[in-house]
Amino acid sequence: MKTKEKIFDVSLDLFSKRGYDSVSLREIAEEVGIKKSSIYSHYHSKEAILMEIFEYFTDQFEQDNLPTNEDIFLSSENKNLVENPELFYHQSSEAFKKMLSQERNVKIFKLIFIQMHYNETIRLFFQNEILLKPLIFWNDFFIILKEEGIIHEKSNPRFLAKEYYSFPIYLLLEIFAKYDDIPQSSIEQFFKETEDHAKFILDSVKVK
Repeated sequence: MKTKEKIFDVSLDLFSKRGYDSVSLREIAEEVGIKKSSIYSHYHSKEAILMEIFEYFTDQFEQDNLPTNEDIFLSSENKNLVENPELFYHQSSEAFKKMLSQERNVKIFKLIFIQMHYNETIRLFFQNEILLKPLIFWNDFFIILKEEGIIHEKSNPRFLAKEYYSFPIYLLLEIFAKYDDIPQSSIEQFFKETEDHAKFILDSVKVK
């Protein structure tokens, strides 16, 4: 592993366990096994490390195996969405599960959820990337279902999106608050409960 990658991983591990503001560059350097001055050959500041962590995290959503592939694109022409919205959700869930199978991503989520109240940069990242963008995605999802007559015409897509998405956010907060090292069984239970909840919401508004 190259020195820059070691700095990245050590920083992420320390940030997720102790909080961004509680970790110094000196502590990162000691954990990596280098002098503090050597960090500046790779990152000009501690915040630069944090921003690269966020860039790495954002890039995960742009890979082909995450919610941008042809099975889960938002369009009324997507038969997968229109004919079986439960399957559409499941495939989106599987993409997210693949993301959470990577230890780095779990640590980044934990860093964001635990530290968002203490650091403005983390708070804004949470607001834009974890809340706003997914809510737009699910709002558009329900708009399509409404336009296609799959859910009741009185359904409110914005409210449904919030109801749909708030439960997974709650479960993640619960997991990250409970565990330092998150067991795989908790991740599996998370996906089971979120899919059960998604089915419950859809069943409550679908035209029978």
